[in-house]
Amino acid sequence: MSQNPFARLARWLGFDRNPLRRRCDRIEAIMRLIAVVGVAVAAVLGILFGVRAYGDGVRTETAQAHSRHLTRATLLQDVPARGLAPSGVAVGRGRAEWTSVTGAHRTGLIEAPPGRHTGDVVQIWTDDTGAPARRPQDRETTVVAAMTVGLGLPTGAAALLTLLVLGTRTVNQRRATRAWEAQWSVVEPMWRINGR
Repeated sequence: MSQNPFARLARWLGFDRNPLRRRCDRIEAIMRLIAVVGVAVAAVLGILFGVRAYGDGVRTETAQAHSRHLTRATLLQDVPARGLAPSGVAVGRGRAEWTSVTGAHRTGLIEAPPGRHTGDVVQIWTDDTGAPARRPQDRETTVVAAMTVGLGLPTGAAALLTLLVLGTRTVNQRRATRAWEAQWSVVEPMWRINGR
C-alpha cells in the first residue's frame, strides 16, 4: 500500500481503477467525490457571500453614521427595569423629551438604563426626523455578520455532505453484510460436508 498521500486520496475518491472495486464501492467513492467538490464550492461561495455581506455592512455603517444622531433626552418619568437589550445590558422604557437635529421638540418613549428618575438626562440615538432609532451599526457587527455568512455556508455544506457520505457508507455496509451472509449460507453446508 502506497504511503503517498495523493495516491491514498485518489484511491479514496475512486480514481485508482481498482478491478476489485464493487459497484457499492464505486457509489461510495462517487459520494465522497461529490462531498469534496461540494465543500470546495461551498467554501468559495462562502468567501464570495462573506465579502458581499461585509461590503453591505460597511455601506450600512456609512449610511447610518450620516442618518443617526446622538441626542440628549430628559426623562419625564422614572424608568423601571423591563429586560435585556440584545447586547445583554438591562434596559427599561420611559417617557422623555428631546430636541431633534432639525430643532423640532419631540416627546416619546425611549430605552434608558433602569433606575433613572424623572429629570435625568440620557443620551439616545435619533434618525433624521428626530424619532428614536437604534445605535448605528458598528464595524464589529459588520465583521461578525460577514464571518457568519462566510463560515456558515461551508460549515453547513460540510455537515450535510458528511451525513450523506456516512449514510451511503452505512447502507453499503449493510448490503455487503447481507450479501456475504447469503453467499456464506450457500457455501457453508458444502464446506461441512467436505470437511467430514
